[in-house]
Amino acid sequence: MKKRVTLFSILTILLLMVVSCQEKDPVVELKGELKSVSYNPDSKSFILTYNNGETESVSAMVDNTTNPPTASATLQDGTVIYTGDATIGGAATIVKDINIVSQFVYDGMSLYYLWADEVKNKRPTVADVNPESYFYKILNNIDKQHHWSWITDDIESLLAEFEGESRDAFGFQPFPLYLDESYTTVIGFIRYVFPGSPAEKAGLKRGDVIIKINGQTITVNNYTMMYGANSATTFTVLDQTFSNQREVTVIPAKLSADPVLYSNIYEIEGKKIGYLFYTNFTENYNSSLYRVFSEFKAADVTDLVLDLRYNPGGGISAASYLASLIAPEENVRNRDVLTIMSYNSYVNSIYDQYKWERKEFLGNYNSSKYPDPLGANLNLDKVYIIATSSSASASELVTFCLKPFMQVEHIGEKTSGKYTASWTIHPFDDFNKRAQPIYVASRLSSSEKEKLKNWGMQPIVGRYTDKNNNDFIATNGLVPDHLIQSQEYNTTTWKPIGDIHDYLFAKAISLITGLPYETRSTRSVNQPQFKPAELYPTSESIRRQAVIIDNPALLPSGN
Repeated sequence: MKKRVTLFSILTILLLMVVSCQEKDPVVELKGELKSVSYNPDSKSFILTYNNGETESVSAMVDNTTNPPTASATLQDGTVIYTGDATIGGAATIVKDINIVSQFVYDGMSLYYLWADEVKNKRPTVADVNPESYFYKILNNIDKQHHWSWITDDIESLLAEFEGESRDAFGFQPFPLYLDESYTTVIGFIRYVFPGSPAEKAGLKRGDVIIKINGQTITVNNYTMMYGANSATTFTVLDQTFSNQREVTVIPAKLSADPVLYSNIYEIEGKKIGYLFYTNFTENYNSSLYRVFSEFKAADVTDLVLDLRYNPGGGISAASYLASLIAPEENVRNRDVLTIMSYNSYVNSIYDQYKWERKEFLGNYNSSKYPDPLGANLNLDKVYIIATSSSASASELVTFCLKPFMQVEHIGEKTSGKYTASWTIHPFDDFNKRAQPIYVASRLSSSEKEKLKNWGMQPIVGRYTDKNNNDFIATNGLVPDHLIQSQEYNTTTWKPIGDIHDYLFAKAISLITGLPYETRSTRSVNQPQFKPAELYPTSESIRRQAVIIDNPALLPSGN
């Protein structure tokens, strides 16, 4: 009996000890409410400070897929702590609610994304504090591989660039390359310079080689300064023979760049050859296209060379207008189908419900802004198109979708292989019918609008085919009829745009006239063996990745 009492006493004491420990558990009693958080980049950890002065260290999860890398951690109660730059120490953010922009990303992508079914089970959590990281995390694997879809926190600048307007622009197109196999140092070949631009006024020209910016070596961290900056920028430049180093200071400006960069008519061997160098598909400059084709028509050109070698693409409206100037007159007059779009099942059902067309037609244009393309149509049965690996999206659409109507002689290289289409998505504004809104503006608070207003997405929403439902997915790009070895890495052989001795234009002239094709390809002894670098500003990347549907039939906003 005495042993039983003793055993009972021991159990009672142990139970009291457990209760006592629970009452003094620092998680419950000592920490209290989380007051602030700081981040230590050296230890890759967060220091948590509670309202009673207690501190705690928590390991951070660093995401190196973003630039700069981010760091975050999720606490037991679901609270997320986060810093937008894991390379810098300082105060971190405490998040207890789902980020409103991440929610916008989900709401838009789960409706309109071509692969929307894959997104529907990837709702954001409080851990998705970075909308950009969340956006790229939920993309389809093919999309991730090709970097097709984009998100931006400066929607107005993006839309302005789609219309050919750039703020803080220099007015030249660089071709970024890695200097060697270390893939660290970047240089930039200048492919062309817009007339009247700050770059032209400063003396930059096609073939110049940029090796430094403001005295600094160019890397993946500062290469975008070649595309524009908000202050005067000094470039260290070599000429196209990689000699005669000089310093060139360019003052950026707001620039409206006409994509009809150069045109001319050449009379060779009894042929009248119309040549057009077109930099990107921008509807605002359809009148420039009309002017050039009117000149071609008045001169009775017998052959047309369309140079799209550096054209990353652009809007479907400009593509349709250009095709309507080139295709046989009868097909344009009959409004024949140029291309057919297909979307996800939800978007297709809405198009069917409202009886909207998923087709784009020849001869379809904005008659309130532009002349009828029939007035300048050349009515030819053949076109020579220069297209390379730098030709993408709308360039490929025009090249591919003209083939059912006429003979297309593709000169150059295999193209980029962008058979997809995108449109701009904004939280609540349609920007004069240029973007698809997600929410009804009147249902959002002023605070919500303020947080959302600058954001926009450019996701893949569809695929295109020609009028016969043919595509070029299997070949992953358009295979040229006349393959020409690229000289784009060798500036010593470059000629001015439109020069008849240019290695690609010369091939077109040879095919038209029967003259022998002769080019010279030598490499300067000073020229390194460069490596390709897929480095572009956001707007050009979007043009490269998909045909931009700049005239979307706006779907009903649901929230």
